[in-house]
Amino acid sequence: MVVFECVACGAALTVPLRQVDRPDHGDRQVGNGIRNMPALMEPGTYAAGSGQILLAPGDVRGMVWIPEQFDGYCCGLDAHAVPNLACECGQQVATRVDDCSLWQVVMLRAGAVRPAGDPEPVADWEAFDWSQALRDDTDLWWHHRLAASAEVALAQVVAAAGMPLTMPDGPLADVFRQPLGELLPDGPRAMTLALAGPGLAAGADVLLVPRHPQTGEAWEVEGTVVPISAELWRWLACTDEQPVIPATGGRWPYLDEDPLPRRPERLLLNSWLQ
Repeated sequence: MVVFECVACGAALTVPLRQVDRPDHGDRQVGNGIRNMPALMEPGTYAAGSGQILLAPGDVRGMVWIPEQFDGYCCGLDAHAVPNLACECGQQVATRVDDCSLWQVVMLRAGAVRPAGDPEPVADWEAFDWSQALRDDTDLWWHHRLAASAEVALAQVVAAAGMPLTMPDGPLADVFRQPLGELLPDGPRAMTLALAGPGLAAGADVLLVPRHPQTGEAWEVEGTVVPISAELWRWLACTDEQPVIPATGGRWPYLDEDPLPRRPERLLLNSWLQ
């Protein structure tokens, strides 16, 4: 595991952390403050990308606020200003985000910190249980995570195909058939879309494959590949784990007395298509 240190003084700024794939939903705003947003990252993990290192707010150490550089709205801080956290030596090292509708996160500046220690060994694909339950009944945010991942995947599929796509019935078609029908032009030819990955081989013109949960690298397979988050891939691939919305209609996530559905009514937001 690694600890991130200040480049100016060498002080430790985090607890020991292990690397995971960067979440698709990090830049997605949800709601308007009705319910406080949870942390973007699981405790003890970090993700790198775009010149930033993302981690849970509770995993930082040895930092102080920079009050004159706060920026935000009614409920907290956002990421529009310069860093609002500094090492105790004065080096500006990070930005804390916790405003309403934003996932709570601390973003370390890649040039202001450095990793120390030995990274976790990269696990083989076989080390992950791809058939395990996707969530438990206390996870109120799973559908927002999946929606963000589905929207990222949709854009990549459109770019990869450029013509109509056909796909088998099931979760894959439930998520992508209708929006792809609106976004891709009509034509005499059609390409096929399918899933490929651990324990699942398929032949199609475009293949949705999982990203490695630790490194973010795509599952290797021949053909035109669209890498998607491991969580979304499991949701699409493990059809036996996807019971339908309960007959009561379960209106997640704000009516806590209703049973929470295992499948949302619609993953892709209408606003995305407009």
